[in-house]
Amino acid sequence: MKKKKGQSEAKIRVLLVDDHAGMREALRTFINSEVDLVVVAEAASGHAALDEFERTKPHVVLMDGSMPGKNGIQVTHELRHIQPAARIIGLTLYESSTYLEDMVAAGARGYVSKTGPPTNVAKAIRAVAAGSTYFDENIPRQSSASARHEPTRDELSEDETAVLKRLANGYTNAEIATDLGFSLPVIE
Repeated sequence: MKKKKGQSEAKIRVLLVDDHAGMREALRTFINSEVDLVVVAEAASGHAALDEFERTKPHVVLMDGSMPGKNGIQVTHELRHIQPAARIIGLTLYESSTYLEDMVAAGARGYVSKTGPPTNVAKAIRAVAAGSTYFDENIPRQSSASARHEPTRDELSEDETAVLKRLANGYTNAEIATDLGFSLPVIE
């Protein structure tokens, strides 16, 4: 992206959700040190995350999976119900594949470990903001499709099926959006 005179580079806007203040502070400091990323809001609970999401309209939500009250899995599911295009990354200390698969089933587009290098967080944010997925390679995933729930064709909506068919045929996100009459979110 070229910078116009008098205009700053667009940054990926991040909502940071974690119930531990120290973790939020460390992540905020790192994320804000990246030239193309900025934390626009923080939330310490699931309820606050829902409010901040609506208020700030971030490009990406970095969601702690384990919080008291409404956990990250529940909030991810609610955010995706409210805004199906919401881009959410699970943030976890746990390496249980069942737990992580539940986060993905709720609508997360990936996950990253809190104990991994901070550069993985930045990679995940950039990938998910660009419409891709990111699964921390240091967290084991189940490899068998039969070992985790994957939607069948009957469980997909017409729009999801149409998008999937186009992806399988090599269409880009922009081509799919144009073809189906959708608009892509603008990252400012």
